[in-house]
Amino acid sequence: MTALTMTRSRKPTKQPTCDRTSKWLSYPEAAELSTLSVRSLKRLTAAGKLPCYVVGGKVLRLKASDVEALFVPANECRGR
Repeated sequence: MTALTMTRSRKPTKQPTCDRTSKWLSYPEAAELSTLSVRSLKRLTAAGKLPCYVVGGKVLRLKASDVEALFVPANECRGR
């Protein structure tokens, strides 16, 4: 007698919601990019104004695009 082998079809996997091409920054790297202090960035994260992501179970990272979204043209911040 021969053993009957069953093969299962794989379920299609969903792509993760995070963009794999995005650049991840540590707090000091984001501070250098934005000219804000690390403490200010952490305050923005705590206030929910800057998303923070856990990478590798423990390490906190910021998306470069999220940090760049903090930049506002001067004419917009003056209300013109």
